[in-house]
Amino acid sequence: MILIDVVMERLFVEGVGELRVQLELKTGSLTALVGPSGSGKTTLLRLVAGLDTPGQGRICVEEAVWLDTHQKINRLPQHRSIGYVFQDTALFPNMTVLENIHYAAPAGQQMLVKELIEATGLDAFVNQKPARLSGGQRQRVALARALVRQPELLLLDEPFAALDAQASQTLGQVLLQLHQTWRTTTLLVSHHQADVQALADRVIGLTQGRVETDDSMAKQSPDISLVETITHITYDETQQKWLIETPTTRLQSANPAWGQRRVGDLIKVVR
Repeated sequence: MILIDVVMERLFVEGVGELRVQLELKTGSLTALVGPSGSGKTTLLRLVAGLDTPGQGRICVEEAVWLDTHQKINRLPQHRSIGYVFQDTALFPNMTVLENIHYAAPAGQQMLVKELIEATGLDAFVNQKPARLSGGQRQRVALARALVRQPELLLLDEPFAALDAQASQTLGQVLLQLHQTWRTTTLLVSHHQADVQALADRVIGLTQGRVETDDSMAKQSPDISLVETITHITYDETQQKWLIETPTTRLQSANPAWGQRRVGDLIKVVR
């Protein structure tokens, strides 16, 4: 269980007020924070990460106390078991994909790095630098880099904001599969209602620093599906269809949007 109980004076759109949030997060859950811009969602993530300090509060992760203003306990960000994915990814531009992930990895975790590269479909891009990647690919690198530390808490700040619909869907599938595999407790800030409904176990609505709604999401039985890397793509002039191959499947479609896909991209394969 993760306990978050914080109070902080903050300037909202409506004027000066208090961010006052008290939450209990179930270990292994994926909770979405929603609400209008300026309602305190990113501020709450920064307080949990230790990047900002509340006027008063307490944050406990399992048995560990990360923050207790009454007892004057305030762990530094590097001493909190978190993975943080920023909206702008914050990748090192002079490092390759592999180097960015390795930089965050604890010593002796080469196999974990390899697993995450495969799970996020980045095999074809390990020697590329961020400037050569699409927005969705950069977000996948940031996600792998955040998870390589095996954090107790994963914080995601608007990871879908700058992505088109296709890249957003792909990232959502990758995130969901990683969450199901690693069971890392996750706090997701997003304005994308479709992604929130597809991913979250629980949705918390903030308005001017206060919890206004707190809803559990009823999950439907998921499709039996995989997210796989495209290994080959061609266009069949006779059938006027795109043909896509993955390590386990051969797909075809007349949808012209498939012409925008490239080798190395991820695609959802439903069984």
